[in-house]
Amino acid sequence: MALPSLAITLREAQTQIDKLQRHKIDAERLEAKYQHFIGEMIMLRLFTIFEDTVAELAYKIAAGGKYLNGKSPMLIARASRAQDSRALFLTHGRAKPFSHLKWTKARYIRESIETVIPANEKFIVAAQIHGQTIEEMRRTRNALAHNTTSARSDFRDVIRQTYGAHIALTPGVFLISTKRSNVCQMNRYLSSTKAILTAMSSGQ
Repeated sequence: MALPSLAITLREAQTQIDKLQRHKIDAERLEAKYQHFIGEMIMLRLFTIFEDTVAELAYKIAAGGKYLNGKSPMLIARASRAQDSRALFLTHGRAKPFSHLKWTKARYIRESIETVIPANEKFIVAAQIHGQTIEEMRRTRNALAHNTTSARSDFRDVIRQTYGAHIALTPGVFLISTKRSNVCQMNRYLSSTKAILTAMSSGQ
């Protein structure tokens, strides 16, 4: 049986991200308020692509999938098929089985899989290296998806970290505006997501 391919998963994610980039470019012809709205929709979709791709890559690695550089990951346990990896992550080596896996933070990724894929494995290390960017995207996404006090507070922290001061911005304006930077945050997140997923797949 052929080993599951990380390259296919990465390629599919890149294709989806490229499509979002085209939507972003098309929206530039619209009024600013519509660009902001579309930017918010793109951010929500982008983070879903990130989560789904990280999960699929982890499932494939746990079933013996090789990195893009051709190296095989060192595993604590191995699933017979990628479809069986989720159950392995939930139960293997845990005094109490997990009820679900989480892919939205570097720490969550490590905790979800480290009993099967060791914490020093390239896949997990790459996630930790890019943890700050992942967290920034998560907080921006949460400001759109969850209208809670904590989500709004976390988003204000993102603005402070980005600009060095608190500025009253909606997520849409934050994502699309180039008033304070030559590159808008949305374009940075699109390219960063590609780079992070590539790093996690590469084995380097």
